[in-house]
Amino acid sequence: MTRNETLILCYHRVAEGVEDPFHLCVQPDNFAAHLEEIARVKEPSTISDLSVPSRRPRVVVTFDDGYSDNLNIALPIAEAKGMPITVFVTSGMLGDRNGFWWDRLAALLRDRPERTSEISLEIGERTVTVPLGARSLEADLESVRRQLVPLAIPEIERALDSVSAQWSVASTAPSDARALTHDELLQLASSDVVTIGAHTVDHVRLRDRPTQEQRDTIASSKNHLEQLLDRGVSHFAYPFGHDDDFDESTVDAVRLAGFETACTTVPGTARPSTDRFRLPRRLVMNWGRVRFRAQIQRWRLG
Repeated sequence: MTRNETLILCYHRVAEGVEDPFHLCVQPDNFAAHLEEIARVKEPSTISDLSVPSRRPRVVVTFDDGYSDNLNIALPIAEAKGMPITVFVTSGMLGDRNGFWWDRLAALLRDRPERTSEISLEIGERTVTVPLGARSLEADLESVRRQLVPLAIPEIERALDSVSAQWSVASTAPSDARALTHDELLQLASSDVVTIGAHTVDHVRLRDRPTQEQRDTIASSKNHLEQLLDRGVSHFAYPFGHDDDFDESTVDAVRLAGFETACTTVPGTARPSTDRFRLPRRLVMNWGRVRFRAQIQRWRLG
């Protein structure tokens, strides 16, 4: 990395001793070590700093979704290290007691009745049956997730509700995986190290959704957060964020809503010439200090 480059990191949760089938959690001591390594070799920055000249390569720390542990666990560590963080919040999930749909799915599959060999998903007027138990819970989750991701969120919720009723199994997310409440968001946003960004209303996969639906969930997330916070929200992150999770209509909708930047999860490093509405990010896993240091070096050489 040169001094004109910015490495944007993507976290989701900071938590310990919890189930983590999607590998979204970084343990608190590892997160603290990551921030120490960043401060040691790079310049901690915010997304708003991208266009400002810097003597050292920059690193921006971001979080997706808006889990409550971003406030309760990640924030105290970031404040102690003096590290700015950006939290992209799914505005419609604030205070939701059921949790994000993928966490609901994980709870369903974990507690499914014994000898259950398949799951039947009611999707519109059709039923999709997915075999279970071939390898592992994680493999089952991925098989079912692939069927659900392209759907509108209400369709996903109805499919999960139907399975919950069939199996007589609760499908709420674990309490440790809950989303921020409105009050918690205000508390998080009050920190001097925090920038709040938007992540749609419902975390729908935007690609191939109707243009107006994309515009509505993108603009509404911005408007809702701005009303709650009484300040502007200038930065956006595409849900899921891979190349096949958004399209040109999505990018146009983000511009139209008035955002200044948008983050993907497409691997790479941001440069002055990088499209500000297709900023690359690197997903961070639960690595210890040595592995994180090595990974930063690999990304730099890449």
